[in-house]
Amino acid sequence: MATPAQAGTNGQQVAVSTWHSDKARVCGYNQNDTYACTPWFSTPGSGWYGVAGYWFKGDVFITGVNAVTGAARHVTCNIPKSQSGDWTLCDGRRHRDL
Repeated sequence: MATPAQAGTNGQQVAVSTWHSDKARVCGYNQNDTYACTPWFSTPGSGWYGVAGYWFKGDVFITGVNAVTGAARHVTCNIPKSQSGDWTLCDGRRHRDL
């Protein structure tokens, strides 16, 4: 993990919104070009959720799991190397992909 000053222009934190999934995790290349995954995190309701302190850039692979059925869904999201804020939103809810 990196502090915001180290990673702010070399990756972003990822927030996810889901439709079917009750928990998710994000995997991809971090600010050190090392493949990493966040821990699983809850995605209740229609908000945006993520794990602070995990920085990604390029394509990330997001897995969401439904707590009742155990069904897993997957989406890919592209994370910019730099932007004005520290968080990139990956919407798996709008098209009910995640």
